[in-house]
Amino acid sequence: MSSLMHTMRFFILPIFITFLSLGLLVHFQSHWIDWQDTLHFAPYWLLAASSLICLQFNRSRLFYIGLLLLIFYTLQNNRLFLSPIIHQFLPLFGTLVICMFCFIKDRGVLSVHSFFRIGGIVICGIIAYIWVYLTMKYPVAISQFQQSFGLSTEGSPLHLLPIYPLAIVLFAKLSWNSNLAQTSLGICLLLWLCYFLVPTNLPLSILFCCIAVSFLVTVLFDSYFLAYRDELTGLPSRRALFNLSLALGRKYTVAMVDIDHFKSFNDTYGHDVGDDVLKLVAVKLAKVTGGGKTFRYGGEEFTIVFPRKDIDQVYSHLDDVRQSIEDYDIVLRDESRKTSSKKNRSKAPVKKKTVNVTVSIGCAEHKSDQSFEQSMKQADKALYRAKDRGRNQVRF
Repeated sequence: MSSLMHTMRFFILPIFITFLSLGLLVHFQSHWIDWQDTLHFAPYWLLAASSLICLQFNRSRLFYIGLLLLIFYTLQNNRLFLSPIIHQFLPLFGTLVICMFCFIKDRGVLSVHSFFRIGGIVICGIIAYIWVYLTMKYPVAISQFQQSFGLSTEGSPLHLLPIYPLAIVLFAKLSWNSNLAQTSLGICLLLWLCYFLVPTNLPLSILFCCIAVSFLVTVLFDSYFLAYRDELTGLPSRRALFNLSLALGRKYTVAMVDIDHFKSFNDTYGHDVGDDVLKLVAVKLAKVTGGGKTFRYGGEEFTIVFPRKDIDQVYSHLDDVRQSIEDYDIVLRDESRKTSSKKNRSKAPVKKKTVNVTVSIGCAEHKSDQSFEQSMKQADKALYRAKDRGRNQVRF
């Protein structure tokens, strides 16, 4: 269910919004007359701006595609794509490039990885050109070759046939592993193919503006998550916590949560296991009931804010989440198995060790003469009182 919701949120919904916007643009096309000059030049500065921003944030895949689209739009407007072979070459070339970027990771633009990216673009161009050249020079032979594999060539030009399986594989990949950058690549491919394959009244400038806007939105949202989300746990970060404090009313309760003996746990089992424990605790704390909002404050410390609640209303919810963490058994792998030989490892039974962690919680109710920071200090004092009195408890 969670993967389905993730796909809906990061893949299907953005594509739906994109095509809804395009539908509205077509509906109000009669009002474009006064904006024709602006629309004609908009892709230049939108694609340039999106490419520069992608460069700044090391979104190399979007940067390269934005730059290629800008070059293509410039050449198209200057009537430099007059050759029939070039017109047949472009749809397949663009599809191959987008597919390539969907199966590689973002790397620094100004790094050695750029040579491999540029080399991949060149190889895509060579493959597309050879295919188009062969379909133009030997159409009968290509048709027979396609039919020998049981593939029909009816109803589609030969030079477009590779696009359809590529598009199917690509969208299967995007829907399975969707994020905003991948979805932007999917939107780019859809609009690219719409221009070449589907008769439409939308000019190229509108389609490229939509692609540029999707790139800009992707970078802006990614920047937001980098600034306001903790990368390890996925919880909102301290910056998001203080942003929330600006919107709180007079009545709220703050709770500070700390993992007991976390430093010794880290020293005993290693930082990798320590990170797993932080993730586990974050997942449990994020499920706190009573309207609480959980944040990663720093290190092994978390903060929970209950807007419009007093201490009596939140105590049971905090104690429930404390109990759920205490009751959870963390299974550790036997590290000695890593050093044993493959032969012995296949015969030896898997040894499992379970450990448990606990948390101490201190909470304080906001007073009318206090700031948010002062309320947090009171909650911090209550947290240290919980630790002094034996840990694994909730204190006011």
